[in-house]
Amino acid sequence: MAIVLTTYLKRVINMVGGFKGFGLQKQDPNVTQKRNYYVGGSDVPTILGINPYKTQYELALEKTEIKPKEFISNEYTQYGNQLEPQIREYINATTEAHFIVDTAIDKDKKIRSNVDGVDYDHKLLLEVKTHGKNPKLNVYEVQMQLYMHQLGLEEGWLAMYERPSDFDIEFDAERLKIEVIKRDESKIKQILDAIETFWIRCEYLKDNPEMTESEFMTVGTDMDVAVARLNKVAPTILKFKEEVARLEAIEKEAKELLYQKMTEYSIKKWETPFFVVTRVLPSKSNRFDSKRFKEEHPDIYDEYLTTSERKGYVKLTERKK
Repeated sequence: MAIVLTTYLKRVINMVGGFKGFGLQKQDPNVTQKRNYYVGGSDVPTILGINPYKTQYELALEKTEIKPKEFISNEYTQYGNQLEPQIREYINATTEAHFIVDTAIDKDKKIRSNVDGVDYDHKLLLEVKTHGKNPKLNVYEVQMQLYMHQLGLEEGWLAMYERPSDFDIEFDAERLKIEVIKRDESKIKQILDAIETFWIRCEYLKDNPEMTESEFMTVGTDMDVAVARLNKVAPTILKFKEEVARLEAIEKEAKELLYQKMTEYSIKKWETPFFVVTRVLPSKSNRFDSKRFKEEHPDIYDEYLTTSERKGYVKLTERKK
């Protein structure tokens, strides 16, 4: 769905002297720094394989700094930087939205979203694109899906501004069209899974910098993903198990002392702010001796056997250093 800015609103702006623009946007450190550490929205089309200008393997070489790439501006990015703040402020002035620039970072998943605009009150994203005659809507949309996920938004406005052939930076509202992009959970899952696999492949590439592109694309299987997820939480799990073992030892010692003293003073029950402590008296129970039964009655033992199924599982054993 396209949003067309009304002729009335344009006339209002002309009445107050015309739209002069709102200056140039600074190069934000969030955009230019640590580009190798995070995946950003502009990387998503490459990771999904829909960027005709770069492969996932080439992107991985940059992220792992095997072939580092400097952030180099060109006439297209410079033009976009000049028009973006003008377009954002024009939309703020002509709609009920109030978009601000913001950044969302997920250090655990190594994802960073630098957004052109977000209106948290309306749960609305703004993505500004200056483009030529044939805009790549599918490329823009996947970037926006990542941004909507990270910022918790339900809808995005894709503001497409057709770039004039002479790169004239004077804003022209007639060149602006807005497409509404709805949040798509299935697409978001596809993107997040692809990013996770990409980072796993990057780890393999770091260990084997001579890996070919075909070899690179064959790693990152479901098994690799499962192992990577386990490795990520393994230190926390092991630390937690150590703490549990320590606390269980304290609990055992405390219970033995409590049983001794409650027996000494003939106390059956004692309540604390956290527990009801109950002394359980010694007792006896009868148990069927299956081993003896099998030895004495081997001819009928098998008739009393029943088969039960146990679900398969993975056993984790800490490696001893």
